[in-house]
Amino acid sequence: MIRSMEQDVLDWILSGPSYAAYRTRLDLMGEAGDSPEVLNAGKKMEDDPQVVDLINAASEWFSEIPKRHDDAKMSHYRLRMLADFGFDITDCRIAAIVKRALVHTDDGLPAIRQALPEKGANLKPDESFDEWHALPCDATVLAATLYRLGCREPVLMGAISDILERWREPGGWFCHLFFVDSQYRKHGTPCMMAALQTLELLSELPMADVPDRGILRDTAFDALEAHHGMGRSLYYFGRGRKFHTLKYPYAWYNALYMAEVLSRFPELHDRPLVRELRTWLEDSRADDGSWTPTSMFMAYRDWDFADKKNPSPWLTFLCLRILGRFFGS
Repeated sequence: MIRSMEQDVLDWILSGPSYAAYRTRLDLMGEAGDSPEVLNAGKKMEDDPQVVDLINAASEWFSEIPKRHDDAKMSHYRLRMLADFGFDITDCRIAAIVKRALVHTDDGLPAIRQALPEKGANLKPDESFDEWHALPCDATVLAATLYRLGCREPVLMGAISDILERWREPGGWFCHLFFVDSQYRKHGTPCMMAALQTLELLSELPMADVPDRGILRDTAFDALEAHHGMGRSLYYFGRGRKFHTLKYPYAWYNALYMAEVLSRFPELHDRPLVRELRTWLEDSRADDGSWTPTSMFMAYRDWDFADKKNPSPWLTFLCLRILGRFFGS
């Protein structure tokens, strides 16, 4: 990757936030995990006050009831950020969060603290509310995150098998929320957000562990292609300006998140949807070789990837890694 990008861009990322520097050494420069440079970068990240605050916030596992699913402060999104940065359960702080996450299941699937309106629950319950439910989106992204962090507990492995089983037939897994479910059934497609997160889960699993991986991949990808073919939004999942945004963390359906996941499947790289994502990503790059956020979550306004006025080392790292997968670098 170094040969195909400007050295000054690489140096700029390395001088940026600790998490961007750490992942760049591992994923773009290919340095060994036990090299002095990587170990030093990892230690800086572990002690970074901003990252420590994120770990502490994630440790308060759903202490607040989410009001909406695009709330980037939700605990499982915070935990996935830590996985993105390179943490795993060898860090005792992360192991403690994983242990808390495994306590709550719904029919054997990872669950989050949330209200389900079709069950008559108040959408704004008080703090004593203690129901935990598994939706296709939440359960799947949480399962993928826990697996990536190194968890292999039987309850998680059983949940992963169950999630994949629900995608072995065309149609996938419909949402519990009746007012969402009806729209997807009308169009004959499963939820594209759940489909994208299922592909994320598949990308984490060794191929040998999923013999029918191709069938599952195609079933989920078909939902993304169907939505792409509509050329318009379905429910809150758009295909316009709000979709084509450089926005992190991956808490909602957008082009950067989709490019991140689909770039992990070389066999899909020639599909029109994927080629469109690659072209958009290339065209979004500034002349100096960097990428600048085009949207942000206010909860992360102090982080480099939420500054729409300046290039982001972390977003630049993410985009370079994605393009590296596309071009085989």
